[in-house]
Amino acid sequence: MSEERLTYRQVAALLVLRELGTALPHKNLKDEWGLDLDTKNRAGLVDAKLIESETKAKRALWYTITPAGEDRAIEEVRKGVPVSSRSGKALALLYLRSLSVPEAAAPIIEEPVRAPVTTLSPEEVEDRIRTAYAKITPGAGRWVSMTELRAALADIDRDVQDDVLRAMMLAGRADIEPVAIVSDLRPEDHADAIVIGSTPNHQFRVGA
Repeated sequence: MSEERLTYRQVAALLVLRELGTALPHKNLKDEWGLDLDTKNRAGLVDAKLIESETKAKRALWYTITPAGEDRAIEEVRKGVPVSSRSGKALALLYLRSLSVPEAAAPIIEEPVRAPVTTLSPEEVEDRIRTAYAKITPGAGRWVSMTELRAALADIDRDVQDDVLRAMMLAGRADIEPVAIVSDLRPEDHADAIVIGSTPNHQFRVGA
């Protein structure tokens, strides 16, 4: 299988496992990331020693990426992974593709000094993000600036915000993109950008 191209689903699963860096149950891969790794795709990855599959309590399948799988994921991405639309899965690949960009190309973003702490669950943080978005804009599908969104979430730790925002984007529940004209950005817009891979992104929206 090492000479064969992996399927879209196999590459996406490897990229998610590589990004998370931990074991992931099949159910989470399907429900949270929109990737249903069927028997054929799973067997191909296991046979090629790109992932390890383990059955745990209640016959739940768990996946762990191997070092060979991490290397293969980036190799496949560099070859180019065809996508047919800007779906959540396509966005996931576009984001994770940027992980292969050399660190030297990444701009230096100065983080503002903030020290909020939150004990909210990821689901609760997503609810807060959706509520803030709805207050900023009158309708779904409209772009809002990350600066406006951050201001409404000031009591939530910046890293927690970023983790949930990335998860929303990767699962197709939201869009996050850079602005077209960077010269129009203010210093606070640069400071509040969410860096995905090596790209600062300044606008956010929730789909209809």
